[in-house]
Amino acid sequence: MADERGDAPASGGRGGDKEDRIKRRSEAAAAFNQQHGRQDGAQVVNSLADGLSALRDLLYLRAHGDAEHPIGLDSMLISTAALMQPELARNEIELYQIAESTAKVAEGHYLGEGDAWYLEWLARLRLGAAQKNPAVNNRLSHYLSKSADDRRRAFSQILERTLPEAGHAPLVIYRLFPSAVWVATALAFGDHQGAESARKRQVAILPGIADCPHCHGRVLANEEKCLQCGNPFWSYEWLTAD
Repeated sequence: MADERGDAPASGGRGGDKEDRIKRRSEAAAAFNQQHGRQDGAQVVNSLADGLSALRDLLYLRAHGDAEHPIGLDSMLISTAALMQPELARNEIELYQIAESTAKVAEGHYLGEGDAWYLEWLARLRLGAAQKNPAVNNRLSHYLSKSADDRRRAFSQILERTLPEAGHAPLVIYRLFPSAVWVATALAFGDHQGAESARKRQVAILPGIADCPHCHGRVLANEEKCLQCGNPFWSYEWLTAD
C-alpha cells in the first residue's frame, strides 16, 4: 500500500515529492547493503517504508478525520484544529514509529549490534533532511529512554496536544499502534513469526479484529490493506465495535 505523498510527511514542500522519495529509498537501500553485507536492501526498504507510510496515514485518519464523525467538534476545537498544520501531527507519528521500529529491531536482534545505526538510518529514510534537526534527535532519545508503556503514554499526550481532536478518538488506537509498527518492521525483515506474535497481542486487546469476514485479522503484506476492516489499522467502526 504505497503512500502517494512519499515517506516523509509534507513540510513546506520539502521531502514529500516522488523524486525525493525514490532518491531516499535508493540511498537507504545502498547504505543498508553496505553496512550489513547484504543484497536485499531494496526489499527491506520498500516493505518497511510502505508499511510505515500506511500506518502513519491510517493513524492520522483515525485520530483526526474519524474522530469528527460520531461526536462532532465544538466551535473552539474546530477553530484550533483548523489552525494546526497536519504535518505536525504526522511528524510526531513518524518519530514515534521510528522509536518503536528501532525497539523491534533490537528485540528481534535483526541487525546484531546495529541498533544505533538503524535508528539514524531509519530517521534519514523517513524524515529526509529533517533527521539532522537537534529537536528530532532529542525527541527520539526521549522516546527510547522510556519503557514501551511510557513511550505509548508520552506519544498519546504529545499527539493530543498537537491534534486536539485526537482526544475524542478511541483510546484503543494507542494500544494497537505500537504492535502495528512491530508487525510492519518484522515483515520487512522477513520475521513472520514476530509479525504473528505482534498481531496476537493486538487480537488480545481487540478480539473483533479476527472477526472480519474478508481478512479474518490475518497479517497482511506491508503493501496490502483490507478494504472491509482497514487492517493493518482498523476503521472506526471496527475500533468501536462491542
